[in-house]
Amino acid sequence: LRDALLYKLTIEAQKRVTASPLSKRELIRRLGTSATQFYRLLDQTNYRKSIDQLLSLLHVLDCDVDLLVRTKAATGRAA
Repeated sequence: LRDALLYKLTIEAQKRVTASPLSKRELIRRLGTSATQFYRLLDQTNYRKSIDQLLSLLHVLDCDVDLLVRTKAATGRAA
């Protein structure tokens, strides 16, 4: 579940970085991180990053992130 969430947040961050009027250098400065760490955040195959780091990046990109928790739907199978 954690890996799926990291993947989805990373893909969204990649899209937002591409669409952002801010330069990558400015995003790095606002995050207070290194260029290497910034590019690790945008690497969807890197699962060692933290969700907090991605949320910080999305915040810098003026995004709100909502997390939805709900009860699983019944599968409809008879026992």
